[in-house]
Amino acid sequence: MVGQSTRFLKAIRQVEKMARYREPVLITGESGVGKEHFAHALYLLGCPRTKPYVTVNCPQYQEGNLTVSELFGHLKGSFTGATADRRGAFEEADGGVIFLDEIGDLPTAAQALLLRALATGEFRPVGAASGSRRADVRVVSATNRDLNELVMINQFRYDLFFRLRHFLVELPALRDREDDWRLIADHTLFRLARKYGVSKRFSAASLALLEKNRWPGNVRQLIAVVSTGYGMADGELIEPDDFSALLEDSPQDRADTIDARYERIVHGGEDFWSVVGQPFMERDLNRSQVKTVVRRGLSETTGNYRRILSLFNLPSSDYQKFMDFLRHHDLKP
Repeated sequence: MVGQSTRFLKAIRQVEKMARYREPVLITGESGVGKEHFAHALYLLGCPRTKPYVTVNCPQYQEGNLTVSELFGHLKGSFTGATADRRGAFEEADGGVIFLDEIGDLPTAAQALLLRALATGEFRPVGAASGSRRADVRVVSATNRDLNELVMINQFRYDLFFRLRHFLVELPALRDREDDWRLIADHTLFRLARKYGVSKRFSAASLALLEKNRWPGNVRQLIAVVSTGYGMADGELIEPDDFSALLEDSPQDRADTIDARYERIVHGGEDFWSVVGQPFMERDLNRSQVKTVVRRGLSETTGNYRRILSLFNLPSSDYQKFMDFLRHHDLKP
């Protein structure tokens, strides 16, 4: 993990402190920010290497029995395809760490059983009529979804949410990490040079293009872009043509999208909720884009949040709802 921005270093310090304990940790952040690397760092800092580290990708198991089986195991014949007894992730991770990736996608059928395992350390494999098994496991989970929102619409258990977030680590998007992109890019080039024995660097034009990008795919996208540029460059210098195809969502494209949405609201008669609010909740827009819309609205209303309702085609009765939305999702400019 590479970076020196204030928000990144804060997350690092949090992980170093949390590693001393065994309570659950919830890691949140957009897709591609490196949640899985922070989870593994918790394991490396807090567990002997002889103890296991087990990962479960929650969206991969959407059918009830399969999810529960993946977590807690099953007995032979307990469901179609259960041709032998199988230990689950909790049992495999006994004494170590289990990483539940994309916990927001955990089926509701498995949530109650996970809550019991967290509360008591006990679980029962699928097909077991009686008797419980125990495992001493530290649970680290991660999500790019808003669990508060999922709780409010009854897609995620309130009690499980608070069990999982005994400790909370909020990872910043790459665009909010000051100049960390350059450090990550240089580090990636260094690793590639060491692996392939050839040193390459970005041209001035390439660096200018990379600096302007908003990195919607975060660190994962940046590493992919650097790796592609390294592989496609004919000589020592990596030019924009060597990687620009991976920057389809360019800064100008994103600006045009926000400009168009703002015009739809202010001059097209559409309302803020349908054009900006709902797309944000569905993750079609990010926090920075919504802040841009709100900031432009405030500039036209001299900073008056009540007047912005009229500009955004919202009834005055939506004032508290609008302010709660901004506060709850950290959207105030």
